[in-house]
Amino acid sequence: TLQELSDLEDLRNLRLDYTHHFDAGRLDALLALFTDDAVTDFGPFGVWSGHDEMRRGWSPYFASRGSNQGYHFGRHVCTNPQLHIDGDTATGNWFLIDISYYAHGSSVPRPDPVVLYGTYEDHYRRVDGQWRITRTTLHFHWPVPGGAPSGLVR
Repeated sequence: TLQELSDLEDLRNLRLDYTHHFDAGRLDALLALFTDDAVTDFGPFGVWSGHDEMRRGWSPYFASRGSNQGYHFGRHVCTNPQLHIDGDTATGNWFLIDISYYAHGSSVPRPDPVVLYGTYEDHYRRVDGQWRITRTTLHFHWPVPGGAPSGLVR
């Protein structure tokens, strides 16, 4: 139906908004994409419940970017979405290619910008007519299956 197509496009844009806000260091805009009770599970980086914990979890990462604010640090490339809608809830899986132009805390360009490959497993809920993320889990596949590369864990 037209509503289903519209919902699919809204869910795609929600994940794309996530990547743009994350990569540009816009923490408030990033948090607005989540329900108040959302959970983020990033394995060795931590599991955070609710906006306050997410802010505390992400703040050191954004602060460490310093003058690299605004798309200069790297990119989260999300591809190959699998989206399934069930009324006002939905699930999605996305392939992630994490690209970083600089090693963490460095201004020296990386010779190979690919940091990791993974899969986002998302759960969504429609709130006041807008899709929001209720849970996102990042499954790491490469270079360390099931865990993050050692240089990323702070």
